[in-house]
Amino acid sequence: MNLYTLQDLTFSYNGHQVLDIPELSFSEGKIYSITGPNGSGKTTLLNLLGMLSVPDGGRILFKGQDPHSGNGPKPASIRKQVGFLLQAPYLFRTTVERNIGYGLSVRKVPKEELDQKVLDVLHWVGMQGMEKRRHYSLSGGEVQRVALARALVTDPTVLLLDEPLANVDPVSRGVIEGILLDKCRNEGMSIIITTHDIEQAYRLSHEVITLFDGNVLPGAMENIFHGAVYQSGTSWILDTGRLSIYVPQGKEGTRTAFIPPESILLSDAAVSTSARNTLRGRITKIQERNGSVEVTVDAGETFTSRITRESFQNMGLNLGSEVSLIFKTESVRLY
Repeated sequence: MNLYTLQDLTFSYNGHQVLDIPELSFSEGKIYSITGPNGSGKTTLLNLLGMLSVPDGGRILFKGQDPHSGNGPKPASIRKQVGFLLQAPYLFRTTVERNIGYGLSVRKVPKEELDQKVLDVLHWVGMQGMEKRRHYSLSGGEVQRVALARALVTDPTVLLLDEPLANVDPVSRGVIEGILLDKCRNEGMSIIITTHDIEQAYRLSHEVITLFDGNVLPGAMENIFHGAVYQSGTSWILDTGRLSIYVPQGKEGTRTAFIPPESILLSDAAVSTSARNTLRGRITKIQERNGSVEVTVDAGETFTSRITRESFQNMGLNLGSEVSLIFKTESVRLY
């Protein structure tokens, strides 16, 4: 079942459209990572999913119901099911245990039960014995772990995290990642994370989504190019300033192009093909990921191709190898 279903969603700030998402869904019991450059709408999307903002247009369904229609559950009731963790969380000027227990106290949880839940969640985040510490004595990583404990202690249905690991120490990063994986795998918690760290996104997530200028692109933030589209004879070309890419017809002007890594073929030799886009470049990075191999190539712009391990081994590729990149015009998506 879908936890969230977004339909024709739009949102603007001061007359500037920040999000335009025709369709997007998040299934229950999975981890999603949302990547994208600054200003792409990642935090705005989390605020909408957390029922902290109201869309200008379209709908956000939570478990099939629209909280903004007046007929379904109220947004406030959904907010009680959501845990939120910010990149720079605010802690109350008090002890660790009182910070963590705040959400339980406003829910009128009995003190004995509250105290036990706080101790349990402190153990999860590796801070047992630190319940009496004051907020000002904590390191950045400890602050983030306390904030995560505060979000988890109420047993939310979904956890929304905005760049939660951007400025934490390696120990805290490992603890937080382990907790997220455990909560999803063993307890079925749904988790949605924004991050600039592509490696982290793939390491943690069942699915990676990219936001670019408020639009959803499938996959991680790879093979995204910005430039001017113009017509040349019967062809349409995107000029990035460094190279030209043949693109589908009909969209002149300043555009953003996205090419799925799976659509870019590699060859260890120069090739003759009907594909309009054939480029030569050198391999700058090789990485195995989820049973396949990602090969990064500098061909004037940086491209990433995702191929099978068998294909990679058969070609005998190495760092610095010269290769051909081949992709069809129809594989380029313009926004």
